[in-house]
Amino acid sequence: MKNKKIVNFFIITYAWAWILWLPFILPSFGLYEMTETLQGLVTLVLMIAAFGPLAAALILTYRDGGTKAVKAYFKRCFNFRIKPIYYVIAVIFALGITAIAHYLTNFLGIDTLPNSLVPAEIAIPIYLLVVPYMIMMFLVGGGQEEFGWRGYAQDPLQDRFGIIKGSLILGLLWGLWHAPLWLIPNEGHSYYSLIAFLIFTTSWSVVIGIIYNLSGKKVVIPWIMHAISNLSVPLFPVLFLADVPQPGYWIWAGLNAITAIILAFWYQNKKKNVLIEAAT
Repeated sequence: MKNKKIVNFFIITYAWAWILWLPFILPSFGLYEMTETLQGLVTLVLMIAAFGPLAAALILTYRDGGTKAVKAYFKRCFNFRIKPIYYVIAVIFALGITAIAHYLTNFLGIDTLPNSLVPAEIAIPIYLLVVPYMIMMFLVGGGQEEFGWRGYAQDPLQDRFGIIKGSLILGLLWGLWHAPLWLIPNEGHSYYSLIAFLIFTTSWSVVIGIIYNLSGKKVVIPWIMHAISNLSVPLFPVLFLADVPQPGYWIWAGLNAITAIILAFWYQNKKKNVLIEAAT
């Protein structure tokens, strides 16, 4: 039953987004022109599509237990009774990896990354934009995906494959879910490598998965990590919004992978020590 539920979750999640994206993908195959009207709808449709994981979780939760199950699901997702240290850890990882990649790329002379990704025509200091942009990241800018990825899919996957392998599988499927965006003309994902993006999602999924488990499986932690990670890129750019080489993005993906490997070894060793102590 768990296997069937998780397969259904990914079917609904993929179908929700890919069907919404389809009208914007077809112009890349020369079937019709990407009109100004279509181009103007891209951002809105991307936001709606990002609710796919949450929609899938709600549909399946309601099917299995009705309104009562949905209320219990939301109660679990919005459980903020977490040790404060995990809030701090979530923010440090989400901001820190991106900031290190940004400054390391500039310091080593690999590239000269921009100071921010805020368009020049927006004559507002970035510190005034941080709060509204952060709220957007939590509500419609990607953070809400976590109520599906970690709030619904993480537990059955890690029950079946273990925390590390389960998180890797989830991260790969999370990354591939975005793949059609590389086919939408003038959409920002096409500026960087899909392979680098998959390295990021799989490794970041391991980091999120481990901290999620350490926090007592509190979904708020992945929600924060996803939203703040998305926020960190405009604040500490690791790429250019242009069709140019993106070495900073590869460094960012690599740092995420290194962080995931170190954290995974630490976590496995921690679990082993706990088992040894319990046995003695």
